[in-house]
Parts: sequence; structure tokens; C-alpha cells
Amino acid sequence: MNPVDSARALAVELCGIPLGTPLIPAAGTLGKEALDGVKGIYGAILPKTVTPEPRAGNPPPRVAEVPAGMVNSIGLQNPGLDRFLDDLDAYDVGLPIFVSVAADTVAQFAAACERLSADPRVAAVELNLSCPNVEHGGLQFCAGPGTVGGVVGVCRAALRGKPLLVKLTVEDAVANAIAAEGAGADAVTLVNTVPALVVDARERRVFLRGGLSGPAIKPVALRAVYEASRALGVPVVGCGGVASGTDVAEFMLAGATAVQVGSGRFARDASEILGEFAGYLSAEGLQARELTGLLGRN
Repeated sequence: MNPVDSARALAVELCGIPLGTPLIPAAGTLGKEALDGVKGIYGAILPKTVTPEPRAGNPPPRVAEVPAGMVNSIGLQNPGLDRFLDDLDAYDVGLPIFVSVAADTVAQFAAACERLSADPRVAAVELNLSCPNVEHGGLQFCAGPGTVGGVVGVCRAALRGKPLLVKLTVEDAVANAIAAEGAGADAVTLVNTVPALVVDARERRVFLRGGLSGPAIKPVALRAVYEASRALGVPVVGCGGVASGTDVAEFMLAGATAVQVGSGRFARDASEILGEFAGYLSAEGLQARELTGLLGRN
């Protein structure tokens, strides 16, 4: 496959936005210092999740390596929306910029979306609904379809003229995805990290409570993508355990339009993953856009 054919084969479209490749860095896994050379590898840039006000994050320990993955509890450390927007030009590498947003209340989510709506540098917004809602006793925003629909509807009204993606956890993934679509989401991202616990047996104590990512959660994420994509009329972005080009192909075959690469890029360069995916397409005589949901048509 020559370079021209390869570029054409890798291109997809997500919510009306052309992407040169289906790969997107999962929020929190690609910092400003690592942006050199990412054009041509990723189809869009997704910085770390931002909140309305600065957050210092959780005290250490924050990360633990576990079999087939890692558990992290960073605590959404970020400089806050004002500073984030001041520094947003640093993420301009000629690719669409998607912004991941989290907040403590529905009103804060809506206010953040309204500000991002007015910024021409922002191509799309992804709501991180795995954070706790302080107005409802700390229950997560993705605790159920009613909660999901409520926050998505308000954000949809605030985010004028830009695609709204909603990132959900694996719990009640399909029901919550249906609620997100019904409230105006343009796409859903499945799945966020899986709740996990790391125990220190020698000290007989909890070492870390956080979210599990990595290859261990890939089969769980694949099932969520497979089932949700068949229940929705909007695109699904696959996420969870991607570490190879074959993983990317499997998520797209299961129904994903694009695929986020998270902790997998800490172990392997994203260019290697994309190269393997391009090799798969060439061997199969397919283009990336043709893969989505192809599993169900066999």
C-alpha cells in the first residue's frame, strides 16, 4: 500500500469531523510535551480532562501496576478551565482538538460547555461522567439513565454548533448510552476505567482504590461497544485495553467508529499500533471506514 492509499484507507469521519486516522488519545494520556510527531498518527487530539476550577489531584500513591493493566487514582489533577484555555494553543498540531470536561454539578458542566462552545479552537467536547455529583451525595453522573440524560441535555443546550461526546463507565453502559443519545449526545465513548482495588498483603491495608485500565478490561469494553453500537443511532468511540493494531480492528469490527488509546501507549508507541492497524487493512483489502460494525454483517 503506497502512502497515498494508506492515508485514504485510514481516514474516518466522526460526528461530521474528518479524522486522518481512527486513533484518538484517551484523556489524560497525552501531555503537551509528547505532541511532536503525533500528526499522522492520531486523528484528533484529546488533552487531559479539565474542570471549572483547578484541582491538585489525589495524594500518592496514585498508580499501581497490576497483571495485564494498571490502577490509577490521579484525581483529575488539572489547572482549571481558565488556565487550560490560555494554554490551548500548545495543543494545536494541525488536528481537531477535542476537550474532555468534568465538573461537580450540572450547572458547572453546562457553564464549561458554554465557554467551550464559544472557542473556535475546540472542535468537540467529551463529557467525563465518571465523576461524583456533589448535589446528589457524591453519586456519579453516570449512575443511571436519568442522571445521564439530565446532564447531557443541559450540556447539549449549552454547547451550540459542536459535537458532544459522552464518556461512560461499563456499569449500565447500554442503558446510559441510550439515555445520552436521547438527550442529544452526538456520540458515546465506551468505556472509562473499571473500579478496582489494590491490596498490600504485607501491610494488610488498602494500597489504592482507583480505576483499572489496560488489556485486562479489553473484553469488557468490547462487549459494551458491541452491544451499545447495535442499540444506538449515533457513533460509538471504543476505549479500553487497546495495545495493538489488532485491538483497534476488533473495536471497529465490534461497532466503533474511532478508537481511543490510553494506557496502552505507555507500553508501546502509538505509531506502532497504527502501523499494525494499517497492515491489517492492507492484508484484508479494507478501508477503516468499512470496518465499523462489520462483525455483525458476517
